[in-house]
Amino acid sequence: MEDPAIYLIIGIFVIFAAWIPLFLGSLPLSLPMIAVGGGLLLGVIVTSGDPFGPPAGLMRTLSEFALLVSVLGAGLKIDRRFSLFGWLSTWRLLVVVMPLSIAAIAFAAHGLLGASWGVAIIFGAALAPTDPVLAADYSSGPPGAGEEGETKFALTSEAGLNDGLAYPFVMLGLSLASGGTQGPADLARWALVQLVWDIAGAVLVGVVLGYVMARVNGILPSERRLSASNSGIVAVGLAFLAYALAGYAHANGFIAVFCEAVAIRNFTSGFDYSRRLDHAAGQFERVAMVLVLGLLGVSLIRGLFNDIGWLDVAFAAVALLVVRPIAVGIAFVGSREDHWTRAALGYFGLRGIASLYYAAAVAPQLNGAAARQLTTVIGLVIVASVVFYGMTAHVVAGALTGGEHEFEE
Repeated sequence: MEDPAIYLIIGIFVIFAAWIPLFLGSLPLSLPMIAVGGGLLLGVIVTSGDPFGPPAGLMRTLSEFALLVSVLGAGLKIDRRFSLFGWLSTWRLLVVVMPLSIAAIAFAAHGLLGASWGVAIIFGAALAPTDPVLAADYSSGPPGAGEEGETKFALTSEAGLNDGLAYPFVMLGLSLASGGTQGPADLARWALVQLVWDIAGAVLVGVVLGYVMARVNGILPSERRLSASNSGIVAVGLAFLAYALAGYAHANGFIAVFCEAVAIRNFTSGFDYSRRLDHAAGQFERVAMVLVLGLLGVSLIRGLFNDIGWLDVAFAAVALLVVRPIAVGIAFVGSREDHWTRAALGYFGLRGIASLYYAAAVAPQLNGAAARQLTTVIGLVIVASVVFYGMTAHVVAGALTGGEHEFEE
């Protein structure tokens, strides 16, 4: 064993993932905040390695795993049957709010940070999605909980899809930053291959796989069905299966996993086993989240914020607090949703694991200065998000219960 301290701290982190929430009560603290603090401690004890240094493999792998199980859980939580009209609030968030957010954050990155347009688009795509991991406490309840209001449904369905939708724009920014996209033909190819097929192929893979899994399970004798195993670890298998098949199809794995979960819920009548899968996915997600944010805390000790300036802080404030409320206000003009729902959707713009995943995945492919800027500023936004929402989310959610009462336990 090379360094027992690493395993000691990781073991403590995993135990804390289950234990600490019992002690928080009404304190203005959250498990993500404690995870970052634990990472600071780990960085003091273990003095080697940088989570964002080359090749940043551990940060990328853990955050990727957290996202996979999180989007699977998001899909399993949704009791509302899929329909174009019934999911209208989701489409507003994905088709209007997200592109507006990407554009606004990209302009802010170019104007305030001096980032090239390629890197600015990466900033926009990485920071526009709300986070399905950190927002889990404010999403829909377990499968079979029933209709819990438009806010929770919209937040859950959006969080399950928007991380995957960010990917084509991350790749566009990376291509621009490296000089790979230089004209209309390149943009047309990006639109057809990395946008249209990336999404459509993922939906196809996810829906077909979910249908096949539901049908096979349904036609087998009850004692031979996969659901008869009552094994929650199948959640990881389902997520990995859809992710891998989407990869072979050169489609978006995160979207495929979410669509697989939604298809399973739509093509099965019961929800008992879905609850078991959702519970297991939540447990894996929480452990991975604690470890990822712990690594972020380590990176702070390693000097991640050494070069932070006032313009970086201003950009973080714009990206975290300004862009989403305005974009939601624009997207829901003419909507039937009341002002309580709109306020909640505008407020709950948590950024977290997805942004760290894209930073860890893209930074090694950029030059040193751009990579450092990307990881530093995204890290700043995530820490600010963890602290801000950790201290205010329950208070704001309680205030919003004066409207729909959606956040009451």
